[in-house]
Amino acid sequence: MSDSERTDTFAAVDLGSNSFHLLVARREHGELRVIDRIKEMVRLGGGLDAEGNLDRVIQDRAFACLARFGQRLRGIPADNLRAVGTQTFRRMKNANSFLMIAETGLGCSIDIIAGREEARLIYLGVTQGVSGHQDRRLVIDIGGGSTELVIGEGLEPLEMESLQYGCVSLTRQFFGDGRISIDRWKKAVRSVMADLQELRVRYLRAGWDSVIGSSGTIKAVEEICRQQGWIEKDINADALHMLRDRLLEFETIDSVRLAGLSERRHPVLAGGLVMLCACFEALEIESIRVSPYALREGVLHDLLGRLDNQDPRAKTIDAFMSRYSVDRNQVNRVKELALRTCDKLSDGMHLQPIHRQLLGWAADLHETGLGISHSQYQLHSGYLVENSDMTGFTHQEQLFLAALVRNHRRPIPRSFTDQLPTRLHEPLRMTLFCLRFACILCRSREDLAIPSFRLSGSDNRITVSFPAHWSENHPLTLFDLQQESRDLQSIGLQFRISKPLTSV
Repeated sequence: MSDSERTDTFAAVDLGSNSFHLLVARREHGELRVIDRIKEMVRLGGGLDAEGNLDRVIQDRAFACLARFGQRLRGIPADNLRAVGTQTFRRMKNANSFLMIAETGLGCSIDIIAGREEARLIYLGVTQGVSGHQDRRLVIDIGGGSTELVIGEGLEPLEMESLQYGCVSLTRQFFGDGRISIDRWKKAVRSVMADLQELRVRYLRAGWDSVIGSSGTIKAVEEICRQQGWIEKDINADALHMLRDRLLEFETIDSVRLAGLSERRHPVLAGGLVMLCACFEALEIESIRVSPYALREGVLHDLLGRLDNQDPRAKTIDAFMSRYSVDRNQVNRVKELALRTCDKLSDGMHLQPIHRQLLGWAADLHETGLGISHSQYQLHSGYLVENSDMTGFTHQEQLFLAALVRNHRRPIPRSFTDQLPTRLHEPLRMTLFCLRFACILCRSREDLAIPSFRLSGSDNRITVSFPAHWSENHPLTLFDLQQESRDLQSIGLQFRISKPLTSV
């Protein structure tokens, strides 16, 4: 590719519980044109046991697939790539160990996204095929490990839910030995209906004008029903019931023979069909239109939005600050100083723009816990950030933010990086210094109390100098900084206050 082609080429990778997808597109005349699609049935979810351990054969299959994807992504700028992992990644016991190898093969980081964030991205992807229509719609996406249900208008989702049932997980749970029976079918449907009842009333009350389905199960059901002559395009309740009855005529999954059923979809059709039938029944659906778009298209458009300064995370942070009534003057004071500190050290810190961005958001959120209690408020802040639904943020980003706000004051535990992938340990350590340093200098909550300073750092050593007159008049702040020097030793940083400056 030429330099201009590289700049305008973008890629999204959707690492689902059943299949891995790669989508490559080029922006031309303000629009995206797909230039390549790759899909591989990895069945990652099928290799995960009840404790979250991944089968070695499935793991090697995933790594091999990611290496092939990595070859196709080579040459595309890092900022133009985004890969997301879904339900199986959320359940994986040693996800960080898996990610270390997986990201090396793929050539870019992999974001683990929460269920509701997956639902938002699916809705964003599906609406690309119906843009311009402002009617209210229900979108259903049946994946390998989870099912997402979203009600929205235009590009705006209004209700988002993710259920821990998918075509792979349901097939394993209720038809794991390959046998099919009416009793097993009823038991599977009852299990799903129990979860659907929790959202049924709320969703029916919200209402919708049309229903759209996406991903492999719904596409497969449409193709089978069409080839059987039961429908022309949209899936209706009658056709779905006929397919259910036809499936139950077979005694085993291996014996199922249906026109339009591909070999790749064959092993997980039973579980997927259970999920779709339960959705039709619980939500009183009459028909569903099938979309060619899904999560990967949503990831791609969300990536473009971030690059074009239309980032949903900024809106999430602002709403979070309002909900917990933070002192915006103080957090802006801390934020400005933390980012200034980061910029002074940036040459030796090797931070990427996203790390600086996360530092700024951490400053916005570091006092949210004050709405609960002043005592140990940083722990409350960390809990809120880690466990809230935060639209636009990945699992790793929330953990990064939570680690920053939880440890912005008081002693730092040596385990503060343990939840994050190794690639984020150093950025977390350095941005944590920036936030803690800013909080100390802003402790009086007055702009005039913040001094000018000179800061330098390299090889885990950071040195700060203040004007002589300020040092003489702020003994409490100097004491806090000396204590900080001792606290930072626990995370391998040597922080020193040098001789006072005559000028800065």
